[in-house]
Amino acid sequence: MPYKPRMVQTFLGFWERLSKPIMALSPMDGVTDFAYRYITALHGKPDVVFTEFTTVEGLFHAPERILQDFEYSEIERPIVAQIYGATPDDFYKATHVVCELGFDGVDINMGCPSKAVVKRNCGAKLITVPDLALEIIRAVRQGIQDWAGGQTLEKLALSQNLCEVVGRMNLKRTGIANPVLKKIIPWSVKTRIGYDSVVIENWVETLLTEQPALISIHGRTLKQMYSGAADWDAIARAAKIIHQTPTLVMGNGDLQTLEEGRRAIENSGVDGVLIGRSAIGNPWVFKNKMPFDIGREVRIKTALEHAIYFKQSRGDKGFRHLNKHLIAYLRHFSDASLLRAAAVRVKNFEELQHILSCTGPSYENKITPS
Repeated sequence: MPYKPRMVQTFLGFWERLSKPIMALSPMDGVTDFAYRYITALHGKPDVVFTEFTTVEGLFHAPERILQDFEYSEIERPIVAQIYGATPDDFYKATHVVCELGFDGVDINMGCPSKAVVKRNCGAKLITVPDLALEIIRAVRQGIQDWAGGQTLEKLALSQNLCEVVGRMNLKRTGIANPVLKKIIPWSVKTRIGYDSVVIENWVETLLTEQPALISIHGRTLKQMYSGAADWDAIARAAKIIHQTPTLVMGNGDLQTLEEGRRAIENSGVDGVLIGRSAIGNPWVFKNKMPFDIGREVRIKTALEHAIYFKQSRGDKGFRHLNKHLIAYLRHFSDASLLRAAAVRVKNFEELQHILSCTGPSYENKITPS
């Protein structure tokens, strides 16, 4: 039987103001942190940026640590906070935090294939428990509405520590502890084409009953993880269903260049694409440039910009977190392998700067986050 969409109004928010096709930075756990997104926005300027996913349950137990995932700068807008979990009430509360921090949208992760996530009924596991998935969606939508209607973090009886951390984050970003105007923001879902088999048609019909602004689809099942080829035919079939409604659809999987993204959009009928792994160490992918198009000096300078921005917020703690990015930046030139081998052993920015043989004024004095 053909899908019959409900005659209801879907709130698109900033999504309806974007020019199509939409080229977005995909959320990637352990990758799309505050420093990576800042550099990508600065040098590539994708149409939309997503945070890496953040646990709603953990948010209330360790706010100072968890909320670091939600640090962002104004240059990244429009920016969407992605959250995951299995407890609707925690989604409801976490959505208030997302709104209070001034994000442009909130995205529910229903696609992560990690075993640690799935065994808790989170991520792609939600494809198999649609009743829970819909309950989570309704909690998020209600959280947005209640926050816009005037409900505060204090009224939710959230911890004083969490409220103070949110205030400090807003103050750091804008100079004002409570800068956000109360308004409805759009919500969306990122998912996969199935759990252990392709069920994307039935699954998007289920999601569409709650009128999301956007459904983003990775073209693999959970069972596939990231192996094999992404199934863009399945994404195309889902797009036909979704386009019977005002909801937008974006595809994700195996896109190496902006040109490949444009061809995928044309062939599948999606409204845009999410570019992920091919953007690591190459923010210029959003300007349709390949890694080897970018010269040695520009790559080194960008790697140092990334490192100093990280240091300015975190200090030297966790500096090794940058290794995956340094490896990606330092490639496609003659002495790249030697620099990579040395760079991944450094413990702080000063050592990295020395290894990469930068001269002239200190990068630390030249970089001012927007």
